[in-house]
Amino acid sequence: MVIKIYAPAPSTSSAVQYNERKVAEGKASVIFSSKIEDPPNAMRTFERYENGSIRCQNMSFHASVNPSLTDRIPEEKIPEFIRDYMEKMGYGNQPFILYKHTDTGRVHYHLVSVRVDENGRKIPDFKERKRSQQAMRDLAAKYGFEIGKKKEKSPEAKEEKECNPYQGFNPHAGDYGKQIEKIAELAMTYHFTSSRQFDIVMESLGVKVIPHEDGSVGFVGLDPKTHKECTSEIKDPGIRYPTMDEIEEHAKHCKGQIKTREKQRVANITRTAMKKCKTELHTMRYLAKSGIYVQLSRTAEGKIFSVTFVDHHNKCVFKGSEVGIKAGDFESLRTSVWAENEKKDGDEKEKSSSAEIADIALAAAGAERSRRAEDEEIMRRGRRGPGY
Repeated sequence: MVIKIYAPAPSTSSAVQYNERKVAEGKASVIFSSKIEDPPNAMRTFERYENGSIRCQNMSFHASVNPSLTDRIPEEKIPEFIRDYMEKMGYGNQPFILYKHTDTGRVHYHLVSVRVDENGRKIPDFKERKRSQQAMRDLAAKYGFEIGKKKEKSPEAKEEKECNPYQGFNPHAGDYGKQIEKIAELAMTYHFTSSRQFDIVMESLGVKVIPHEDGSVGFVGLDPKTHKECTSEIKDPGIRYPTMDEIEEHAKHCKGQIKTREKQRVANITRTAMKKCKTELHTMRYLAKSGIYVQLSRTAEGKIFSVTFVDHHNKCVFKGSEVGIKAGDFESLRTSVWAENEKKDGDEKEKSSSAEIADIALAAAGAERSRRAEDEEIMRRGRRGPGY
């Protein structure tokens, strides 16, 4: 168990806005609060406390609570643990709210409170981090956790690494059901506006989607090199896959969202690729290095009639028309520039699928690390982030 206390900020607003943004994105939820009259509008309570003080400059108390994979503390005990922890830290009578986050591949929590009491007096914070460590030592035996990070990774942690969904389906890694569960879970965090676009996200990560008449969904693994089916349909009763209703509900929710900046990024990178690259292979590789997967739909004769982009950097899926690039633009390249340089591709075509997936995996994983680093920086400085 690790509890990280972020630097205090002039107001709790930056911490609340950060967590509420995660709630709006479906990546977090409020699981507990104390002395908060209206949890969805927690700032109303915090502002009342903040406005009662004229001397305290840094009002926010914001901490992340990170149980390890080996901690034995059950989730239903987390609110009780937080109440005891806040009592030991001197915040037992303060309003506070606890958010559960699920966006990093492991469950963790964010705790937000205010550093002045209802009379405007500052809550003592002398040697706060040292007192936090002591509070955790006092509570460790009661709640069954170990303090700090373990140097040796548990078998569960190793399995987590092997099943990194950003790397796509790996037929040699074993436990196909677990792999596909994690890939499907990742795909459900993307912005897509149709079930077909969900299918394309899954295909970009090496999994073919098979819808069934009863509303369930099946999956087949794809070979990274050939992009052809390499497994039978994966059926594992112990695995939780999204249903068609859940996929369509997510798509419906995304339809009202405006993604101007994300669309512009895809358009700019794609136009650059179309100008610089001389073959289809090199165009796809160029885009893959930026985390963009392109699906070109073709007729039996090979004519391109539809294009869809998956931006793994921003977790968004767009039709070509949405970013101002038509299927006809790619078709013109296919019959002119690409055709002229087709013979120069040689044996590289055989390596294209696996290389593209590798490039996408590296770009997407890098983007995820950047997002996490940005969030950490926002919390460290106690300032508003982009888009607020």
